[in-house]
Amino acid sequence: MACEQPLKTPVAAVQGPALGAAAYPGAPEASLYGAKSYDMVPQLEQQRIAPRLHPGDQLGHDRYRIKRIVALGGMGAVYEAEDQNLKRPCAVKEMLDTFTEAKDRQQVIDWFRREASMLHDLNHPAIPRVRDSFEEDGRYYLVMDFVHGRNLAEVLEQEGVQPEERVRRWAVQLCDVLSYLHHQGVIFRDLKPANIMIGTDDRVRLIDFGIARSLRAQNTESMVIVTYGFAAPEQLQGQPEQRSDIFSLGATLHRLLTQHDANNNKPMIFNFPPVRALRPDVTPAFESIIMRALSPRAVDRWTTAGEMGRAIRALPALMGGGVAPLAVVPVSPAARAVSRPLLPFEENVNQARGFLEQERWQEALKAARKAVEADRANPLGHKMLGIVYARSRPPEALRALEAYNESLQLNPNDAETYRLIGDVHLFLQQQPHEAMGAYQKAARLNPSDYETHRFLGMCLEQTGQLEYAQQEYATAVRLAPNYVPAHMSYGQLALRLDKMTDAECAFVEALRLNPALPVARHLLAQVYERQGRMADALREAEYAVQVDPRDGNAATTLARLRRAVRMQKRNSTRPLH
Repeated sequence: MACEQPLKTPVAAVQGPALGAAAYPGAPEASLYGAKSYDMVPQLEQQRIAPRLHPGDQLGHDRYRIKRIVALGGMGAVYEAEDQNLKRPCAVKEMLDTFTEAKDRQQVIDWFRREASMLHDLNHPAIPRVRDSFEEDGRYYLVMDFVHGRNLAEVLEQEGVQPEERVRRWAVQLCDVLSYLHHQGVIFRDLKPANIMIGTDDRVRLIDFGIARSLRAQNTESMVIVTYGFAAPEQLQGQPEQRSDIFSLGATLHRLLTQHDANNNKPMIFNFPPVRALRPDVTPAFESIIMRALSPRAVDRWTTAGEMGRAIRALPALMGGGVAPLAVVPVSPAARAVSRPLLPFEENVNQARGFLEQERWQEALKAARKAVEADRANPLGHKMLGIVYARSRPPEALRALEAYNESLQLNPNDAETYRLIGDVHLFLQQQPHEAMGAYQKAARLNPSDYETHRFLGMCLEQTGQLEYAQQEYATAVRLAPNYVPAHMSYGQLALRLDKMTDAECAFVEALRLNPALPVARHLLAQVYERQGRMADALREAEYAVQVDPRDGNAATTLARLRRAVRMQKRNSTRPLH
């Protein structure tokens, strides 16, 4: 079966840490499957630019007097100013001219004018109104309402995780404003705590409609800018849609409730842990709404922001307040749980997880031990202790196995604990034969765990059972078609088995899901080389080296291909005798 050709140019540049985290210390994902950040266009990095305007400066025919700078990015600055005609505060957004190419500058100017026109037409209480737009001394400006308050990133930093009642109120407001934007044909594209302001009335207002972000995006027709941890998978392919904003809203609500950094998700950044795994006091019904919004596949999310908002409004009110329901809907007894103070055991487990994310190993170990002491009959405490031992630096494999086995004594049907035991054997002890039995038990208990099937495939491959390994990789792909590591494992084994068509299709699919993946380009180059498609092979190898010049293997492949192509050209021009 012929495969669609991979994109020849990158389609996404990223802000923040890169995709994915290793499944385990030493797991191959750490170095192969998106655990590094590849900057497609270094010239688009945030630049340290001094603000052009200073307190006391006036512009707009002396109408706007600058009071202070509020924010400064690579291509945009925001100032607090005073409208001297209306005697009221305002925000002035300035396009910073950092372009060296005239065509780039003109493209950005054209976009800025279109953006200003679009913002003029928006009218919603959660969107600061645009009051004016003008050009002065070759610079372009927007004047908007000034929003007093803090953004939600600051709220999290200063106050920590937020109560469910408060997050529900914010969520309803955010659903309302996203629904309004979507009906206007606008996709926000960068919803995250830093772009949501909370006023003294505790009402939300969206800020930063992508001026800096979209200005950067306009530097190339195929480039989009996303923020890892909040952007939906389809945004990495340059194909944002309305449901992309719903994913970002889910990620924002998850962050507000748990303070969990999505860059610690595994196997990929799109796989969020259940809210209640980090905050057991959150109601199951609200967790369900958030986790549906976080579905990696857009088709599995809420259809519209309005639908999600109605679901939140329909939740039973929390004890002592909450969001009043608009209608009475059937709710399971479990969903009627109310927020309550954390038990000592739960608090210790949460602390252990938090310290692990911060790589504070000793504090994580102390909290996990306290959890076990608080409730020795709870298998979760022993499992948490095992996770801490396994992820510590250096890891303590034997103690991790001991803790996991204690957990299994209390809950012998826990598939995740068997998988964790397999992880220790495979990644920490390099014992695939031992790991295989644990993964097989995990797969029997939870056949839909695609990660378990992939790791079982790795064990089978390492022990020479290649056909069975291919079956497990294929199962992982079937269960999770957007799981890049499964495509990569399948493709590498197909390459090893000389199944070039299968290998090509696997690597092309991996690149469709994550175009910024040089190892897939390098492997695809090897497939094309073995098929005799030298021009395609050279193109992929050049791209792999361009993205990651430090990859010596890709550089070696590129040099070999260049010699082969030169030889072909010489042979084709040599006269016949």
